[in-house]
Amino acid sequence: MTISNKILIVDDEESILWVFKKALEKRDLTVHTAESAQQALEKIERHDYLLVFTDIFMEGMSGLDLLKELKMRTPSPPVVVMTAQDTMNNTIEAMRQGAFDYVSKPFDLEDIYDLVDRVMESSRIQPPVEEIPPPEESFSVDAIIGRSKHMQDIFKTIGKASVTDLAVLITGESGTGKEMVARALHYYSHRVDEKFIAINCAAIARELLESELFGHEKGAFTGAVESKKGKFELANRGTLFLDEIGDMELSLQAKILRVLQNNEFYRVGGREPVTVNVRIVAATNQNLQELMEKKLFRDDLFHRLNVIQIPLPPLRERIEDVPHLSSFFLRRVSEELTQEPVFLSPDVDRLFKNYHWPGNIRELENVIKRGAVLASGGAILLEHLPLSLRESVSGKSAVNEFWEQHLDPLVRGFLQNHAESDHGKLYNRLVDALEKNLFEHLLRRFNGNQVATAKALGINRNTLKRKIDALNIEPKKNRGVHKPEGSPDDGAV
Repeated sequence: MTISNKILIVDDEESILWVFKKALEKRDLTVHTAESAQQALEKIERHDYLLVFTDIFMEGMSGLDLLKELKMRTPSPPVVVMTAQDTMNNTIEAMRQGAFDYVSKPFDLEDIYDLVDRVMESSRIQPPVEEIPPPEESFSVDAIIGRSKHMQDIFKTIGKASVTDLAVLITGESGTGKEMVARALHYYSHRVDEKFIAINCAAIARELLESELFGHEKGAFTGAVESKKGKFELANRGTLFLDEIGDMELSLQAKILRVLQNNEFYRVGGREPVTVNVRIVAATNQNLQELMEKKLFRDDLFHRLNVIQIPLPPLRERIEDVPHLSSFFLRRVSEELTQEPVFLSPDVDRLFKNYHWPGNIRELENVIKRGAVLASGGAILLEHLPLSLRESVSGKSAVNEFWEQHLDPLVRGFLQNHAESDHGKLYNRLVDALEKNLFEHLLRRFNGNQVATAKALGINRNTLKRKIDALNIEPKKNRGVHKPEGSPDDGAV
């Protein structure tokens, strides 16, 4: 790929044109000049420019009009707007119109060189060859993206659950796509031609939630000037999605239970029961088992909702899906925001695969939206990402490098001592030794509490019990006072 080294400077001040030309020619760049926007358009017709610098205020067509004209062309060279009238309005308007950047006169030539370097870096990065998404990834509820085993198992469950009217409970951290799964259940069910109604139980004041769910009669309370249908009635014959059900107060939980049992309820202030036929899908990011132990969630409601459970994994546990999700969001953001192809630079692509994504899919989508807006189309570079994300990954890389340095001599030492005597059993011997050490440290840290230890490890408690037996770990000997991480004797380095 050949990258143009031509730059066009558009300004009606001869001194500015002369300074730019001399300065940029020192960087082995070919510099063309134009004294008006009209003259610039004529040159752009004949030449392929790496970058265009234009003043805002010129006789005839302004720099912003030139920018607007160029953004309607394909391909369009990046445009940097410059002016001596450094006002908020000028800056905002230039960036709103799609300028690559904005500089104020007088400017530092080093800043200009930096701008050119950034454009050249972006120009060298070519968009990846996109796979054409299969038709099933473009269905009307935006498609649930995922090729990991986790997601394939979830797709199977959705397929089986969608042919029934049984209640479904979707669990998982915030941002993992619980509403998308609920919509897919509705989309593939026999209720697809009826309404899908969603309500976030945590987003509505408790005193208003009952009315939102069940509706109210005229005069039921101050301000009830007319009767109103609630979500249950609106979703009749369709699907009702109760998001964040774990935040619902106990009195309302009892009324939800009644609907699940009898398919009827009373409006607020009503005397006659209302009968509905609604498929209930509920979701929560909370641990309902813990809420039940604290008497904050009804056991009977849990068992009514938990007929089919779909646990959604956090994004960090299916990191192999990040490239596919990124491609999906990049296509969508190109259509909705930039109207130009947007793609990830190789550095950003690598960073995405190493980040732990605490905000899950929602965070990935928002990071891509931010990057696309700041990049104004083309490659999303590291500088377009939030600082916290870049720092998090660099810190993680440093930690990984530290452990690699310390583990390497230990593994080499193990091999020297066991390569012959344990030939054919090396993997099991080393893994068992590491697991035993890890489990013993964590058991001591959590004072022998196996539930807390299993949660910290990210494994099932029954799995931990089997490991304790298989590795001959004595839990009683591994009881100790729980200390915060980083205390002198907790194994921190």
